[in-house]
Amino acid sequence: MALSQLKQKIRFKDCGFQRRYESRYYWFPEESPPSCLIEVSQRDSYHDMSLYMLINLSNMKIIDIDVEEDRVPYETCPNAIKTYSYLIGEEMSYGKIMRKFPEDRTAGCLHINELLQNAAQSFSSAYAFFLKERNFPPELDEYRMYAGTLDAKSRREIGRHWWMKDKGVRNSCHSFSSQHETPELKEQVKPLDSITAMMVKEFRGSRKDRESP
Repeated sequence: MALSQLKQKIRFKDCGFQRRYESRYYWFPEESPPSCLIEVSQRDSYHDMSLYMLINLSNMKIIDIDVEEDRVPYETCPNAIKTYSYLIGEEMSYGKIMRKFPEDRTAGCLHINELLQNAAQSFSSAYAFFLKERNFPPELDEYRMYAGTLDAKSRREIGRHWWMKDKGVRNSCHSFSSQHETPELKEQVKPLDSITAMMVKEFRGSRKDRESP
């Protein structure tokens, strides 16, 4: 049977297995140090567990980590939680965290590893949107239509061109392909800090705050 036919058929069929991941990022820039609390959850018929990571935004290092397990298949599963304390003090970097899984696999947990991967993979995007909300002109922002009079389509295109100022974003996918750029909009976003520039300024500002008496 063709895929298109099966897609219609599953509308009337019970699902054999479903697993959901949810990631939430809570920002506390007013705290000392400024921090982010990450909550990542996994839920299926056998698991209901959440990973919590507290990140110091002034140096991007992990302050603390915790795991809550409300449903796991074995009574031995919670014994693996303490293994992950080695991450405290490590940099919140996807590449570094992926290389830091416990060398002794029997001491860790496959699903905590998955939650870590999810948390680290989405952190850069979450942080970028956090900085955009704080620094991007609201009258140009597609998510703040209450500010200014510019229409939604124009805001989306301005936002797209602004994201593409960053080398890591430009040509990273079809929607951020340079084929969508126009000289007029490139010029319009030229005075605005790129997301990388925002991150650098944020880090330098946090460092100055730490060094001030």
